[in-house]
Amino acid sequence: MKKWILLFIICSVTVFGQMRGQMGKRPLERLESFKKVRMLEALKLEEEKGLKLVTRYNQHRESVRSLEEERKGIIDKLEEKVNDGASESEFQKSFNDLIEIEKKILDAKTKYLTELKDILTTKQIAEYLIFERSFARDIRDIMREGQKERSKK
Repeated sequence: MKKWILLFIICSVTVFGQMRGQMGKRPLERLESFKKVRMLEALKLEEEKGLKLVTRYNQHRESVRSLEEERKGIIDKLEEKVNDGASESEFQKSFNDLIEIEKKILDAKTKYLTELKDILTTKQIAEYLIFERSFARDIRDIMREGQKERSKK
């Protein structure tokens, strides 16, 4: 337990220290760091499992982020094709590429969830999935509140 508390303190200090130093960095990176800390808090993992989970999570996010960049590139090319009046076959090629990227993203997510079984119990995986949903919902709610505040001004 003491090791876990020490790990949490180290992670918190590191994350919040980085957040201070990251003011020029993208807000999504800071949010991602905050999410990891909250995830560890919510799952109440032992030190070793917590480190393994964060490492696996980072690998997964990087993999998905890379695939999402590919998807963005394909959609950018689609936009160019629309503006240039491309042929039906050129659109079809891009659609096929997009479908392949979407499959890779789904495969990466499926692999990640399957690999979590190496670290977490089935109940902990369920708690993780619930955390993911709740965290996403909370962020959406915060953003909506911010939009309401801005629209009132």
